[in-house]
Amino acid sequence: MNDIWHFLREFESKDLVKQYIKTKFGYEINTSKATEITSAFKQGRSYFESVVSADVSVKPLLQYYGIVALSRGLILILNRDSRENNIFPSHGLKINNWTDISCTGKFENIIVKSSSGTFKELLKATNNKSYFRAKSSGINWHAEYVIFTGEYEFSLKELSYSYPDLKKSVKAWLGESVPSYELDKLKHAGDKTIVEAIGKGNFEEIFPEHIYKNRKIEETDRITKITFESNVPPHLSQKWSSTFQVIGDPYLIPPFNGFFFLNDISKMFATSFIFGTISRYYPTAWNNITSGIKDDRILPFSINLMDFLQEKYPQIIMDFINSPYVFESNNTNN
Repeated sequence: MNDIWHFLREFESKDLVKQYIKTKFGYEINTSKATEITSAFKQGRSYFESVVSADVSVKPLLQYYGIVALSRGLILILNRDSRENNIFPSHGLKINNWTDISCTGKFENIIVKSSSGTFKELLKATNNKSYFRAKSSGINWHAEYVIFTGEYEFSLKELSYSYPDLKKSVKAWLGESVPSYELDKLKHAGDKTIVEAIGKGNFEEIFPEHIYKNRKIEETDRITKITFESNVPPHLSQKWSSTFQVIGDPYLIPPFNGFFFLNDISKMFATSFIFGTISRYYPTAWNNITSGIKDDRILPFSINLMDFLQEKYPQIIMDFINSPYVFESNNTNN
């Protein structure tokens, strides 16, 4: 278990939870709700602890249950009116095309669709906001996206682009370049937004013209400069480790389905859901992968992903618990 649990354990004490809510939000909660919060965090920790020694056959499922428990605990904290009995019991996601996937073995084409449940409640409670360590070891920036009123539909391939730390694993699995690039600068100049990214690539996919009006892309040897007329921030994901290990960087990725955006915590939730679902409901397919029998090119990515989520999901829960940050008073995305 990583050190972040030393801090998250405070949310297993109903007295400390009550104190936190009073200090943070200026209102009091009753013992019943405080106990609901502590129960979620205790359960989440127990699941995460079990992942460490679990066989790979059940590891994705146990990790996903831990992610659900921590997510529900966070929702109870951030949403004053949320209670155990009014949070939707469903996970809020469903794999839509498993029959096709089981025939082709192309897991990257798995399509997930949302419905009422924890996924959308997590988006709402976190305001579809991502916090970033931008060339920093501490949070110093954020981006907040519109919460789509309809149902979300996206693929595992799109989700895989959301993990810059796993970019090499994703490239090896997919056998193609990954459209994610380090953000160097973002600034506004009148009615224009100017983004500078490190490297060259398919920035037309990351900045589609129907969202980023009058888009202009200029490449140099090291930097690609994108200028457009829109207040919509680019779709970003956190890279947690750089050359300096503890220094993070935001990375640019394409909008999902070409038009909507998800914050990092919901991307992690959805990706874990997919692997948890495969291991629970389609154990033969998962055993084929983990035993090297069939379709095992996804195995290194899936193992690395679970290691990544084991460390970073508790951290991202803590990031929201510690919010808001001083820079948010500026009410800006840059």
